[in-house]
Amino acid sequence: MAFSIPDVNLASLLPEIVLLAAAAGVLLFDGRAGRRRAAAVAAAAVASSLATIPFLFRGAGMTGFSGLIVKDDVTLVFLALMDLAALGAIVLASGGAADAEEGGELYGLTLFALIGMHLMAASRDLLVLFLGMETLALPLYILVGSRRASRDGMEAAVKYFLLGSFASALFLLGLALYYGATGTAGLGALSQTPARPSLAFAGLALVTAGVGFKIAAVPFHMWAPDAYEGAPVPVAAYISVAPKVAAFAVLLRLGLSLPGPDPGFWTQAVLAMSAASMIVGNLAALRQSGFVRMLAYSGVAQAGYMLIGLAALPARGGEALVFYLLVYLFMNLGAFAAAAALERREGGRLQIEDLSGLASRRPLFAFALAVFMVSLAGLPPTGGFFAKFTLFKAGIDAGQLPVVLVAVVMTVVSLFYYLRVVAVLYMRDGAERPEIRPAAPLLACFIGAAAVLTLLAGVLPGEFIREILAAFAPAAL
Repeated sequence: MAFSIPDVNLASLLPEIVLLAAAAGVLLFDGRAGRRRAAAVAAAAVASSLATIPFLFRGAGMTGFSGLIVKDDVTLVFLALMDLAALGAIVLASGGAADAEEGGELYGLTLFALIGMHLMAASRDLLVLFLGMETLALPLYILVGSRRASRDGMEAAVKYFLLGSFASALFLLGLALYYGATGTAGLGALSQTPARPSLAFAGLALVTAGVGFKIAAVPFHMWAPDAYEGAPVPVAAYISVAPKVAAFAVLLRLGLSLPGPDPGFWTQAVLAMSAASMIVGNLAALRQSGFVRMLAYSGVAQAGYMLIGLAALPARGGEALVFYLLVYLFMNLGAFAAAAALERREGGRLQIEDLSGLASRRPLFAFALAVFMVSLAGLPPTGGFFAKFTLFKAGIDAGQLPVVLVAVVMTVVSLFYYLRVVAVLYMRDGAERPEIRPAAPLLACFIGAAAVLTLLAGVLPGEFIREILAAFAPAAL
């Protein structure tokens, strides 16, 4: 029996190797001074990963480990989005929102989770995908419970761990069924109709459910509100964006690997998840008084909008989804950055009523927060408007008019709680509210940059979409 040497090609994992070295190194830092050094090292590592992506892999792409890892142009777009989300979370944590006694472990765990997301986006095998999912999940469980003195944080971490373990079990069961039907764990087996399609599709449904947990789509969303509220705000910002990007990279790959122009059962399941997420997320957000908890249910609804892009495959749904994720990164991280700055005041969790009269005391800060809320609501001239327009148009062109109508109705519903924040900022008297200390300069710059990018995505959407189309055109999906 001939033995073939596997094509390892460590260069295909160079960004992940850089992140791994930095993640292991920053765990050695301790104390307040060590925490500052850990933040600098972690930010430099993520920036290095981001910088190596276009230089090493642009064009023909790169494969490693005999095709288990593939980094084509589309994968690189998702990797860049993850790195930007991680960089934003590091800036938030270093801006004074995290607990002062924390050392380098927060940044190290952030980098370990980022490595898992990289593996998820680049994998072409369900076993490698599972490895990436668990590398992502374990650090996040710890990060959610990193406030050891907070009972709510520990409770949220336990709930997140238990539900995450259940999702992992679903994924493994789906992997077993998929392997039994196709004889391989590679995603390429879906390009042709398998010999036992019912078994393969049952496995694919369970795999989709396991990945759906990462985007907090209904009915896999129960962990999100408690996890967001119990975790430190920078951690909540991180898990609200970065895992979604990784999970949608996987779901996009699954959807485009299915045989035929209309993989009916998978599309119907995605449509059901989309409609349920939009309805449950928006209606639940209406009842929230806490700002972060409202953003958690908003994230559930936003995941529902994004799922329309998957239902529009193999047409323009992929490009519309990536553009929506890009805008979502700006506006959602910006909203959480505002929450991080506001929670620097003395007191408990940030309530929406705590924003009363903020426009008169911090006009620029209030304007930036209003931009994020208006963009999340999908109103012009922000990036959120064009992101939703592009996504809805892709859904209509793919013949998914019913779910687009649900999305339009739920967008109108969302105006009530997004614009309520704007009304509290500008139309309430905040004389009796405690004075809020100015945000750290780095955090203030981050909020301003996120607001500018959110507006630019609305004023010049073609510049962003053109780059995304260029990535999708040559990619071998």
